Amino acid sequence: MKEVQCKQGSDAWITARLGIPTASNFDKILTPGGKLSESARKYAFYLAAEHLLHRQLDSIDNLEWVARGKDLEPEAVKNYEFLQDVQTREVGLITTDDGRIGASPDRFIIGKNAGLEIKCPAPHTHMGYMIDGFGKAYRVQVQGQLYVAELDFVERYSYHPEMPPVLEHTTRDEPYIKLLADALDQFCDDLAEIIRKAKSSGFFEERDAILMAQDDAYPREGD
Repeated sequence: MKEVQCKQGSDAWITARLGIPTASNFDKILTPGGKLSESARKYAFYLAAEHLLHRQLDSIDNLEWVARGKDLEPEAVKNYEFLQDVQTREVGLITTDDGRIGASPDRFIIGKNAGLEIKCPAPHTHMGYMIDGFGKAYRVQVQGQLYVAELDFVERYSYHPEMPPVLEHTTRDEPYIKLLADALDQFCDDLAEIIRKAKSSGFFEERDAILMAQDDAYPREGD
């Protein structure tokens, strides 16, 4: 396991995770039930394009509840720390030793080999967590965090300032993690082959050389 020291959402964080599968998207590789996902090849094309173009292809920052969740996260963390009598620290990007896959738990719990995943959803979504729990929707992401970051457990904490919080404690599911690890290995091999085939035309190397020459000839302000 390796940790890239950067702030989540920063340019450095975005750059560090370009072109590699990350835990929030592991469900595009393996389903919560442990079957290979039909979305895997499409996701591989997406990551290959990121890798070759050296940029994030899209952003969800404009979605109302995602933006609101980011604003509420510090308050949610303080609430969690007070109620659980623990301290946490921010996490950048965690990767496996070979750097082929990554995960970004929101926090690590200090003094424990554990992660914290914060949710600050819309009221109706939080109400669903209160009544029905988190369900299987986040199973792949959380087991992926446990695998990549080599953690003993992850706590999911849903926070809404007008409702009681929802806490779920998730430990390692070793048989499922084995399925996930095998699926990720095969996915990364397939991704590397897609990138190799795309690069075989020479177009991307030529494009990068031209862009580098342009940057050298016309440096951006502040460079």
